[in-house]
Amino acid sequence: MKKILMLIIIAAIAVSCKDEEIIKESPRETIETAQRKEGKAMLHFDRVEELQSFIKERVSSDIDYLDEARNFSERGLYNPLLLIYNLDAREAEKKGIEEKSIPTVASDDDMLLLLLNEDGEIGIEDKIFRIDGDFVYTYTASGGSGDINNFIEQYNAGKIQMKRGGTLEFSKNLTVYMHDNVKSSEEENFVGRSQTNYQYFSNNYRMRARQFDGYWVFYSSIGSNTKVEERKKFLWWSWWKTAKTDNRLEYELSYEVRSTPGFPPVNFVTTASGFRYCNCNTAQRTYSWSVGVPWAPERYIPLEGESRHWAHWYTTNPNTVSVTLQY
Repeated sequence: MKKILMLIIIAAIAVSCKDEEIIKESPRETIETAQRKEGKAMLHFDRVEELQSFIKERVSSDIDYLDEARNFSERGLYNPLLLIYNLDAREAEKKGIEEKSIPTVASDDDMLLLLLNEDGEIGIEDKIFRIDGDFVYTYTASGGSGDINNFIEQYNAGKIQMKRGGTLEFSKNLTVYMHDNVKSSEEENFVGRSQTNYQYFSNNYRMRARQFDGYWVFYSSIGSNTKVEERKKFLWWSWWKTAKTDNRLEYELSYEVRSTPGFPPVNFVTTASGFRYCNCNTAQRTYSWSVGVPWAPERYIPLEGESRHWAHWYTTNPNTVSVTLQY
């Protein structure tokens, strides 16, 4: 048992499968609990291999990530950030979630958002990784979380300068990486080399088509997804919430695989093609992913190709919308 005190330790059992084989059963897992004095419950993996198995089982299956996030929360394991992003005001209040405390993670990869807890944290080996805003923090439980506030104060005061893609050893307990991932804007409604597009059934329902790629120190990925969002209103607030319906996704592209510093040099081009049709919260396919400590060994750069997205909402007219996004 490592020194990091936590509420959740999940060790996933690896499942082997042939290429293109789809696993229909829910992943098996061993769950243990421990007590942590400060902070929220989170996923913790004693070895990187356990995290690899956890992700592999889900990426290779037809599991609905948002449904699984709800299941983890209802069982009292932890509150995945994916779920937090899909709560309405009443649900958030019941869970004691305050909007100002929710971290900003510039990713539409539902797998990444499933891994993170409501504070944007995950534990791997003897480190905790936290994503919030422009930064990925790597720290130890003994003192690193307090150093984060000190870093933010100095950065906001202009005492620290960082560039996108840069790393700073702030203290012996805290390393800060300024990521270069860009959060999509709701104004990106044009078709072309845009990564995100919205197609509206009506004022209250829309399809969100998304291509994603990102590097988050411990995790990197490339993929695409299709989901439908419903507009929710409460008093003078209005927000979009994922709704389950018939979603479809097809893709065909080439992308570059690059090794990160410290790993054997790798630089090659590969391809991905396939589809996902489902009645689900999100039709997602992850083409490639990697994890590691202190950082993931690979990152992915899309080159050319396209993803085709369409969805149905049967009570509206039109009840089907679609879009093709170019890489």
